[in-house]
Amino acid sequence: MSTPNDRRVIFSTYIVPTKTLEMDETHVTQEVFMGSPGKTLGGRGKMTIGTQWGDGFTSMTTAWKDVEANWNVQGMTTNGTLTVSNTPTDLNDEGSDLDFLYIKNTGLTNEVLVSLNGTGGNYYIEVPPEGSVYLRGAHANLDCNDVFVKCNSGETTTIEYIVAN
Repeated sequence: MSTPNDRRVIFSTYIVPTKTLEMDETHVTQEVFMGSPGKTLGGRGKMTIGTQWGDGFTSMTTAWKDVEANWNVQGMTTNGTLTVSNTPTDLNDEGSDLDFLYIKNTGLTNEVLVSLNGTGGNYYIEVPPEGSVYLRGAHANLDCNDVFVKCNSGETTTIEYIVAN
């Protein structure tokens, strides 16, 4: 099997801005488009990732080096999860700024707190249950070289993730 020289992350976002109207007499709710912007929002992109520091960059349970066929032919899916507690967990042990970060909270009740600059950094990003976040890095304005995740005290949840340097 040949050694891959790069990996790609293809991503997209689709947002439908709506508001909920409730009818007084019937207690029925209705979702309608918001007046502004009055349309769906979103975009798509592709990140080509150079040399990775190892196969631990994702929560997938199968290491890329152990796969004999192309993933799109074999039909592999991301089915691995990582349990997160109130003890900070390091997702990026490389130390250089990330090109791409994706975290999906697969839990049903507790949020995930994300710090982009270490355990002593601020946990500004909150990922709600069944929510996700992705960031394109690789530029000087986004300090994201030391990614840690945790929950509030006494809570746990599970995540899927991809980090790419």
